[in-house]
Amino acid sequence: MSKHAAGKIQIVSHGPSCFDGVVAAVTVARFYQGFNVTALFPANQDADRTIQELRVAGPGDEIWITDLSWNLDGTGEHLRRLSDTGARIFWIDHHRSALRRLGSREFAVPFAGKLLSEDFSAARLAYNFLTARADLPDIDSRRAALHSFFPIIEMADDHDRWIHRVPESSDWALAVQTLGSAESYRELLQLGGPVMTRALMQALESGKRAMRQSTELADSTLRERPLGEGLKLVTACCFGYSSEVAAHIYRNRTNTIVALLDMRSGGVSLRRSADCTADLSKIASALGGGGHAAAAGFVIERAKSALAVRLSEVLGESILRTLSPGAH
Repeated sequence: MSKHAAGKIQIVSHGPSCFDGVVAAVTVARFYQGFNVTALFPANQDADRTIQELRVAGPGDEIWITDLSWNLDGTGEHLRRLSDTGARIFWIDHHRSALRRLGSREFAVPFAGKLLSEDFSAARLAYNFLTARADLPDIDSRRAALHSFFPIIEMADDHDRWIHRVPESSDWALAVQTLGSAESYRELLQLGGPVMTRALMQALESGKRAMRQSTELADSTLRERPLGEGLKLVTACCFGYSSEVAAHIYRNRTNTIVALLDMRSGGVSLRRSADCTADLSKIASALGGGGHAAAAGFVIERAKSALAVRLSEVLGESILRTLSPGAH
């Protein structure tokens, strides 16, 4: 890469409550300390719209897309136009559903740099990519800013890839999920080390309570059906905290796919038991979503309305029986 003077730095990273997406964005922001940096955290279904709304002031501006991909050729065309104006575009991602489509036209963008791999989480990939750069002034101080943040990056990698060798990673992920990406981004930017701020601690305690309630909802709505050859599907409703709820559900099950409809977001999260080999990213991609082999998701726009229709049927029958007992 040639030496340059960066202008405005815009980061678009996976949200609205993803630990890895937030840490990836903070990693980029800490590297660019002293620059004009803004960060956005769209959900997967909002990625195309968010990227297409990006604007640049001119040469020297940079766009970083981390832990996220896009689906529409119009998004790729928009990025190509921004590149033509002199903007430098970088892409860091580790989702299998994106890597599988690398030859697609929407990804035919003249990136200034990219790192795409399943070997690490997006946060760790961003760290690896940035610490290898040598095209900015005072590079040593920028690397030092990332080295001091590495314990958080390591936790994001540990949790997002389901390694769980770092005991604290689940708590940090729960705190970020509860607080939300935008607020968590601001809190993590303040950190001098791996010690939660007061806002993150409060979010962790609130998250623990909300997670218990979401688990109770899932248990009360759980349904199980065989899919053949020993594979089982378990479906349930939850209210956020889908990864934690799914882990609770498949804890004593084998060869099981868990599908959770999040009543908060309307999205469906797919998870699998440790022994299950089904590639959930393929299932999610076929339904317009994406993700990893062991964790993926998608949105079914009609899911909530279908539940409302069923509720209307059940409740309507009960009301009729109550108000007109002689008619039934």
